[in-house]
Amino acid sequence: MKLKINGEDKLFIFGVKFIRNLDKNRGVEGEQNGMKMNFGMGLTVLMPSLVTQDASALADALFAAAKGNVTQDEIDNYIDNSKNLEGLFKQVINEIKESNAAKPVVKNLKA
Repeated sequence: MKLKINGEDKLFIFGVKFIRNLDKNRGVEGEQNGMKMNFGMGLTVLMPSLVTQDASALADALFAAAKGNVTQDEIDNYIDNSKNLEGLFKQVINEIKESNAAKPVVKNLKA
């Protein structure tokens, strides 16, 4: 997926790296025997927030999928100034649903 941010085409890929980044930033954390652990599940946590159109979830998804040089602030500003935010949510959700890496998780969320 490409978006024009600050006049430049930026690439976003919703593959394994995207899921790994989500697990780091939105994963389920717990503590066992005094040791903090991240159990992953970042995409599982993210999807309901995207469906309900949570702008911070959209920003996190785009930042996790960004390939190359794009900052969180640039993504936040892009969302803040979007003329078609609903369309952007749909586009990101569709990209995630079509991703080989994410497809099984999204399918299981519907069950």
